[in-house]
Parts: sequence; structure tokens; C-alpha cells
Amino acid sequence: MQPAFRWYGPADRVPLAWLRQMTPRPWVVTHLGDFAPGETWSVPALQTLRSDLDAHDLRLGPLESVFWSEDMKTAGPRRDQHVAATIQTLRNLRAVFPDAPELRVTYHLMALDWSRTDLAFAHPNGAVGVAFDQARCDAWDVSAGLDLPGWGKGFTAEEFAALRGKYADRDALYRGIGEVLGALVPVAEELGIRLAAHPNDPPWPTFGLPALLCDAQDIRRFLALHPSPAHGLCFCTGSYGAVPGNDLHAMLREFRDSIAWLHLRVTKTTGEKAFHEADHADPDADWDLLEILKTLRDIGWDGIYRSDHGLDVLQETDARTMGYPAIDRYVANKMLWGMWQGLTRG
Repeated sequence: MQPAFRWYGPADRVPLAWLRQMTPRPWVVTHLGDFAPGETWSVPALQTLRSDLDAHDLRLGPLESVFWSEDMKTAGPRRDQHVAATIQTLRNLRAVFPDAPELRVTYHLMALDWSRTDLAFAHPNGAVGVAFDQARCDAWDVSAGLDLPGWGKGFTAEEFAALRGKYADRDALYRGIGEVLGALVPVAEELGIRLAAHPNDPPWPTFGLPALLCDAQDIRRFLALHPSPAHGLCFCTGSYGAVPGNDLHAMLREFRDSIAWLHLRVTKTTGEKAFHEADHADPDADWDLLEILKTLRDIGWDGIYRSDHGLDVLQETDARTMGYPAIDRYVANKMLWGMWQGLTRG
């Protein structure tokens, strides 16, 4: 399998020069954060990204993410305009990266972004990570608005009430999402791009908002909206693995051909709908990543992965607020790659 590493652009505390030092050298997972969801990624901006990667002899990995706008998710008034802009983004990506054999473009269908109730959960050994507790969400007074840790923006009470209204009809959401996919997937097929949907995180409804990708049943319904090799999944073992009833091994086998790429991480359940991010090698985590890799080997899946989230170790305190410490993600990437070599080198 090929490791990849999340890079947040020129403002990232981890420069591309450091990624070049990593062994094995990862593909670069990134996005253009200056463009809002529903805006076209311009050719000049993509050419700058291409130049930056080429200067360090690095290769573009999956795009994470070309975000869908709220209108795209909920059939809002600007949906068609934003779909057209997203299609142009796909065309621009292929024009600037014509030599990428298979571009992967990630997005999500969450009403909110990924959510945690604690960005500084202290582990017994002194490491720090992110955590979620549904009981704390249930106790939140959303009548005063909502602003969770780690979000770039919050919602006033009026804004949040309007958001709930837009996402109230689950069946209507699926119909609208199917219509957007009907426009995007043929273009992705034409361009040799795989669209990859990330699951809900946390993988259940929160704050009265629906969660559309949480288990195998959800995945079946989602993939049936537009069957195509270009319509696939960013399969996250941490998101799906936080649901006690999910069988990750069975899901990997069933959806093997629809997995565009992987997020590999694990959680530790601490209560009813409560968990914290665990060390990728934690023997007491909800899942064993070595066993996950064995299943991937057995089903013949050999694609792109990246370690996800991770713990703040070795005093890497400036990375704490995002839940994406660089040291632990690199250590996990290398550990997973080493495991894979041990499983596949005969």
C-alpha cells in the first residue's frame, strides 16, 4: 500500500521539505483552502500547488477535500451553480495533473464537519488527543446557538434552527444527493477521477441533525444512488469503527471495489456513544489495525492510505487544537507501512 500524509498548504507547520524526508515518501493529501465550497479551484492556484510539489519531488495524493456546499447537500437555490463550479474544478484538476493515473477527490455529506467535544483529552501516559461524548452534546443548550471546539465558525440560534430545517427530511436529502451525483459522476468517469465520500464523524445523529454514512446499510443506499467505479468511499476505520455494531472486516470485504482510499485510525469506546482517539498501536483500542491490514491483504486491496488524527506526543503542543499532530501521524504511517511489508513480502 502507498502511504499519504495530510498537508494543510503553505501555512502548515510541517513544510513540504519535511514530507520529502519521510520514508517511505508519502503522497501529499491536501486541498486549496482559499476557495469556499461551491467555488471553482482556479488553474493558476492549482499550477502553484503543482509547482510546490514538483519542487520537492512529491506526488499529489487524494484531494481532501473538494467540499460540497450546503446548497449541494440540501438542494438549495444555488445548487446547480455550485455543481457547475465543482465540475470545472474536476476539469481543472485533470488539466493541471494530467499524469496522475487516478485522482481521488474526497468530500463529505455531514451537516456539520467532524465534531469533538474535547480537543485536549489527557491520556494516562500524558499524551493528548481528541474525544467525543454524546452526553455532553445532549446537555448542550442549542437555543443559544452552537459553537463546538475546533470549528472555524459557530451558529447563532436562528442559523442553527434554519440548518436543522434544511436537513429535516432524510429521504429528500438522498434524492438531492443522487441528483448531484448524477451530474458529477459522469464527468469523473470521463476524467479518470474517483469521487470518495467520507463517513459521518461521529457516526450517528447529533444535535437533531441526520447522519447519512454510518454503517453498511447506509453505504449500500449511498452507492446505489449512482453505481459507478467513479462513485466510491474514503473508508475511515476510525469513523465506522466507533459504532459497536459495525464489523469492519465484513464491510471491507463487501465494499472492496468501492474503496477509493483509506483513513486508518482507531478509537477507544469509553461509554454510550463516547470515545477518544487511541494510539494506532493500542492493543486495547476498539480495533486492531494489524488485523485490518490482514483483511486488506486477503481481499487484494492495495491502495492509498493515511494515518488519521493521532495523539500529541513529545511535547508537540502547537498541533493540539486541530487533532492532527505531525509526529504521531508520521510514526503511525511508518508503522502501518512496516506491518504491510511484513504481511506481503512473502
